[in-house]
Amino acid sequence: MMWHCFWLTRWSLLNTIPPNHQEKSYVMSHTATFSMPQHFPRTDVETKPRQEQFSIQRLEQLLQHCPSQEIMEERMVHYEVTWVHTGTGCIGIDSTQHTLTANTLYCAVPGQVRRLLLNEGTRGYRLSFSRDFLFLSAPGAGPVSRLDSYGSETCIPVLETDEEMREEMQGIVYKMEKELRNFYLLRSEVLSGLLNLFVIYLSRKMDNGSGEHPDSKDADLVRKFRLLLKENFTTKKQVADYASELFVTPNYLNRKVKKITGFTASHLIQQQIILEAKRQAIHSNISMKEIAYFLGFEDLAHFSKFFKNNSGMNFTHFKKGLSLSI
Repeated sequence: MMWHCFWLTRWSLLNTIPPNHQEKSYVMSHTATFSMPQHFPRTDVETKPRQEQFSIQRLEQLLQHCPSQEIMEERMVHYEVTWVHTGTGCIGIDSTQHTLTANTLYCAVPGQVRRLLLNEGTRGYRLSFSRDFLFLSAPGAGPVSRLDSYGSETCIPVLETDEEMREEMQGIVYKMEKELRNFYLLRSEVLSGLLNLFVIYLSRKMDNGSGEHPDSKDADLVRKFRLLLKENFTTKKQVADYASELFVTPNYLNRKVKKITGFTASHLIQQQIILEAKRQAIHSNISMKEIAYFLGFEDLAHFSKFFKNNSGMNFTHFKKGLSLSI
């Protein structure tokens, strides 16, 4: 069980928020793929030269290629939903870790680092999809915005499914699998439409008990802010930078972000930077100076002070904590 203790110890050191977007160039093949460069330099985390826009894989098939008790670690380029029908295992995303349970969905968003371990006999699905593929049939923020709201938080959506929801979503997945096996007219558009239905079910489940309507004007502003933050946090570190792009004042943006998230825009910017610094420290072998430069800090002392003020410990102690956990 040493791997288990090691995993939880290392993941307990990471406790905040994620980033980036990538460029796109389309190439049509069996499942319509496009190249997605990984902006996660010199890391040991799994990277892939080409990412599928959309894919479905049964967990039992995944186990055939990756033996049970082997940890699959990957920096998320696309959205990913792991739907466990039966079986056990573990999933860790940034600072959170969960024991996999039956009839439960676990969602990850672009920028997060996901670790997955499946035990023998686990059955279900893993769906991966890009924002562009989802928008192929339904342009606009749509249901994926609820998933995006978790991209800058320490938690992930963990959704238990009831029998009715399972039947509806399973029917959608069966239709997706059928489309993927064939080359019918407008196959990509049909798959995108089915995917939108699937994500809508997820969004409805996430909205249960939510006090803020996900399509309100304020929520839409916060969604746009978070997307801009993911794309620009290494170069834009002031609330005014984002307020200008959103055509509002910094004070207005801070108020609306705090209303929706409980935190000010400046706090989310700071925590986005801290999370990425910790990700780089944990999942790459680059130095503190290189991490500081990657995050847009030209002065190493400034980065060191920023890290301590916003994480509660200095960077050297954080790195020592990692080495002690090995």
